[in-house]
Amino acid sequence: MTTAPNSNKPDPDAAEFLNVLSSHTLLLRAIVSLAERGIADQLGTGPATAEELAARDELHAPTLYRLLRFVASYGFFREDDAGRFHLTPRANALRSEVPGSLRDRLRGPWQDLLWQSYARLPDMLRTGEPAFDQAHGQPFFDYLAAQPAVNALLDRNMARVSDGENTLIAGAYDFTPYRRIVDIGGGQGGLLAAILDRYPDSRGIIFDQPQVVAAPEGLADSRFSGRWESAPGDFFRSIPPAGDVYLLKRITHDWDDGQVLSLLKNCRAVLREDARLLIIDAIMATGNEPDANKFMDVNLMVLTSGRERTESEFRQLTEQAGMQVRHVISLPPPATLSVVDVALPRK
Repeated sequence: MTTAPNSNKPDPDAAEFLNVLSSHTLLLRAIVSLAERGIADQLGTGPATAEELAARDELHAPTLYRLLRFVASYGFFREDDAGRFHLTPRANALRSEVPGSLRDRLRGPWQDLLWQSYARLPDMLRTGEPAFDQAHGQPFFDYLAAQPAVNALLDRNMARVSDGENTLIAGAYDFTPYRRIVDIGGGQGGLLAAILDRYPDSRGIIFDQPQVVAAPEGLADSRFSGRWESAPGDFFRSIPPAGDVYLLKRITHDWDDGQVLSLLKNCRAVLREDARLLIIDAIMATGNEPDANKFMDVNLMVLTSGRERTESEFRQLTEQAGMQVRHVISLPPPATLSVVDVALPRK
């Protein structure tokens, strides 16, 4: 007979694990401070001592040295015998103009917003109100609309995150039958550009708020000239008609079920029998294994009324909106998204 493990006995590794988590809190804040000052960009021109770096930006050299020494012990930067600090592959991720840069995500204004919001998690646990609202006195998207500098940081970070995903989406789904593509909430046009690049016979519409679609950077290349148009609007009010395929990438997870259902009903109103709606978002895994989407789900809970959803929850919402999930395509790593292929119900 197998006996159940003693649930009252602590895991011997628990204390070590929690101590590591605690030190990582300070490590992240140190990296945020260095990213905000552009230290990695400065070292991109060559190694330098803490004194030389401090002199360039009127910083306190001994404090800068101790921070650099700390983060160097985790592979961010490297100190040589002469006390000069060098870039490392990890530190390259903190540079501004390199593929896959994470600097915008780690800039102080954005991280401070998160930090202050996370501090209100105990209050959120009691009230259920998004921690961001409690920390900053207004909903997340209202705050961003009033803070264009912070909004720009977020937009640049999301564009960089999306670059690799967009290529995978364009390769994972066959857009050949669909000539007119409507990207709902398409932002800077990166996804639409990836699809137009792969499917030269396709044309596109980027649909988003007026200030967003005024000059989408992703579609600025001359090879897309004449193949796309912008349509300003509010997807909670209406969706442009006559599309062959509609895209909703990383949109549904920002909103609660009632708002998503309203959005899906607007999509249903313009969806033809031969058209498709592609919901491109995370699908929550079941079970207790670590999952990046579980982190994102709680992060969304802190910031907004949104959430990540299981496949079953997507099926229920689309059915309530009068549509049907035909199949689901999981994108290959490093993407954590899936393509939920939605159409009108079969007759």
